[in-house]
Amino acid sequence: MDSFMNLAKQGMQAYERSQTDVSKTGGAEYNSPHHTTSQHDRPQFDDDEVVNTATREGSGDHSMFSSALGFIKQNKASGEHEQPIDEEHVVNAHRQAYEQGSGGSLSANSMGGAAALQVLKQFTSSGSSGGGSQSQLISLAMAEASKLFDQSGGAASGNKQDAVNGAAMTVMKLLVQSKFSGGASGGGSSGGLSGIMGLAAKFM
Repeated sequence: MDSFMNLAKQGMQAYERSQTDVSKTGGAEYNSPHHTTSQHDRPQFDDDEVVNTATREGSGDHSMFSSALGFIKQNKASGEHEQPIDEEHVVNAHRQAYEQGSGGSLSANSMGGAAALQVLKQFTSSGSSGGGSQSQLISLAMAEASKLFDQSGGAASGNKQDAVNGAAMTVMKLLVQSKFSGGASGGGSSGGLSGIMGLAAKFM
């Protein structure tokens, strides 16, 4: 527990240091209260970057990952992003998939959550915060879900699209519920990952 929490803390500090120049050049557009509030409320992604990265890194086609982005956008109106994550369920699903090798017994949605947590752990433990972004996080989570689905021989219920959707929604919830605590460090997709790294300690 302590080692994971320390890694998350180190990653957060490294990320904040890497964003020092961004905060200096952000200007009124990024530092205005209105902009900050909007970023806190809704994560912003470069859709093309997300889909292209997920397609390159995952085992699904372009339309699958594009559909997943459409899925999370459709759920904005219902407030699904603000619904609390069942942390125990996600951790148990991750353990089942990555430690016990029995991901095939999970539902596709649970498999997506497990994949999202796996990518989050990789972000925090590898110190990749300096080059990371929200777009990269959701891209790699969706890609990981597609690969986990194939490696597990499918899911107990649901299809690969459901697994990818589940990963995307888990990341969205993490971003929203972290309240983008790193938002003051910069603008666009740079804010929030430091908050994610702090939140990651809850899952470790």
